[in-house]
Amino acid sequence: AHPYETDMIEVTFDHVVAPPGTPAESWRSAAYALLEGASDVLEIARDDIDATLYRRSARPGIVLFDVVPGGAGHAMQIAERFDDVIRAALRRAGGCDCGPETACYGCLRNFRNQRYHGDLSRRGALEVLEPAASAERTT
Repeated sequence: AHPYETDMIEVTFDHVVAPPGTPAESWRSAAYALLEGASDVLEIARDDIDATLYRRSARPGIVLFDVVPGGAGHAMQIAERFDDVIRAALRRAGGCDCGPETACYGCLRNFRNQRYHGDLSRRGALEVLEPAASAERTT
């Protein structure tokens, strides 16, 4: 392993938005919806950003980060326009023709997340993101 410096944004949700017990699959689906939304609205190449899940105490969270070593400023753009990103993520997760219990390459799936394809669902992403879109956020 080696140190990897890059730009990142930490996204957390309070208990009102994301009640305890929200499945990890829903969080992962929300993370990929945010990445796709950011790529769409900010015109960032999807291969230049990625995400991971983490848990700080009892609160789950999502970290979005630049894949470009040293950072390319994409995480900062996402933070500055997070309202636009979350709206684009909701459009992506809510506007696809695949079943809500699944995902496809038109909404959440891509080559880089193929190990999670069976876990991704549009419904899961919407469970996390719809309440967050109307609540205050902390980044």
